[in-house]
This record gives sequence, C-alpha cells and structure tokens, in this order.
Amino acid sequence: MNYEKVIARISAFIPQQYIEVTSRGNTAIKAALSALPRGSTVLIPAEGGWLTYKEYPLEFGLKIDEVACVDAVLDLIDLEAKLKQGNVSALLYHHLGGYFAMQRVREIYGLCKRYNCLVILDVCGSFGTPLLDPRYADVLVGSFGKWKLIPAHGGGFVACRDKIFFESMDVEAFRDEEQLAKVLLKFDELDDRVLFLLRKRAEVVHGLADHNILCRDSPGFVVVVEFESQEEKEEILAYCRKENLEWTECPRYIRLMRAAISIEIKRLEG
Repeated sequence: MNYEKVIARISAFIPQQYIEVTSRGNTAIKAALSALPRGSTVLIPAEGGWLTYKEYPLEFGLKIDEVACVDAVLDLIDLEAKLKQGNVSALLYHHLGGYFAMQRVREIYGLCKRYNCLVILDVCGSFGTPLLDPRYADVLVGSFGKWKLIPAHGGGFVACRDKIFFESMDVEAFRDEEQLAKVLLKFDELDDRVLFLLRKRAEVVHGLADHNILCRDSPGFVVVVEFESQEEKEEILAYCRKENLEWTECPRYIRLMRAAISIEIKRLEG
C-alpha cells in the first residue's frame, strides 16, 4: 500500500520510531499541539514562522509567547529568558526561519532540554535535504503541499521518538491512496528539485549581489532582500519581473518583520 511506502520514505530521512502520515502540514502541527498540557505556554518565533503558529495553540487551550529573532533566527538569550518564566511546554519553530535563515538547532535543543521544554520542529523547508538533523527535535512536522520541497499538493507528517507522546496525539492517519501515490512520485523527484532550487537561488543572489541580501550564504529556498528606499525597491522588483520570479513584500510574519522583498524561489518548477 502507498501508505506504508510513504512511511518508509519519511523514515529514511527521519529515523524516528513513531511516524504518522497526515492530510496536511497544518494537521501535523495540530496533532503535536493536541498532546500538550492545557494552560501551558507554547513559544513561537517573533518572525519567520508559519501563520498557524499564532492560531492553533489557542484552539487547544494553550497560551503563546513570542521569542525575539534577529533576521528570523531565534535569539538564544531571549529564548532562555522565556524558558525561565516557567510553565512552557513546547517551542514550535521553523528549521529554516522564513525559509531563508539557518537556526542554531543544537543550541536551541540543549536550552530547551535544560528547562524540560519539548521541541516541535517544522521541517517544511529542509525535509529531504542534508540540512535536516532530526536529533535536535522531539517532534518533527512537515508538509507535502503546494510550493514545498515535495509539492504533491496534499499530505504531511508528524514524527516523534516518544511512544507516550505519540499515543497522546489526536491525529487521524491519512490513507488516500491516490494522493499518496502523488507524494511518492514527488519523493522520486526530490533530489532534482532541491538542486534546481539551489541553482536558481545562486543565480538570484548573484544577480542582486549589490543589494543587502539577508543570510546570503544560507541554502534556503527564498531570497530576502532589504531595501532602504523606493528606488531600491523598484530595482529589486524590476529584476524579479525580468527573471519571472514571484515575490512578496515584508513586513510579513512568515518571512521578516521589516521592509524587504522576499523572492519566492520555492515556487519555481524545474
């Protein structure tokens, strides 16, 4: 069955003992949050997260608190300060902040373990690449949706190493054989897609070399370019139009909370 095949493909990248296929990435996030103690606090990044980070914890009777970031990278000093406040059950954050900024996953995990805080790592922007190191998370969530690295337009997963937590989650296995066949097909194309996107990223970074590109050397799947004037903004947008690149404008929670253009490399199809 395709369900078992998808589980096997996920486990090749994430050797966690407990894995479930979900209908969406958002369903996977809900599953992870559903097992947390009601009334506790979930920490989320102040920028570079996903839209539902601010919504879903509230549905499960949880509180949220934002950790300060620098260019979508979690500030470890502020993280520890928030952990010290107590009653923090989990940190939910994106492995590649805003799809462009490498997080200090080892240090983050060490801090959270010191304060008995679960780490829920969203790996939508790194799953299937050498960037992902699943050792530094308790729970991993991902998506096979539109514009993802495995863009099957449906499906996701949640994975964890703890049996009790896994069995505590409210999650229904996704067993749509037709959709799972699409996921398997996109798994087969994963390596080529990652290479294509990284090549396009390098081209964009070179083409806009004179501008302030954040995390210029990061192997992320968007390119975020700051601008200080309307003229500079128009120069960046002119480049995007010339190269047929989609873009979004910041401030934007899922990218960066100040003026910049996010060039959406991950939306390209090779």
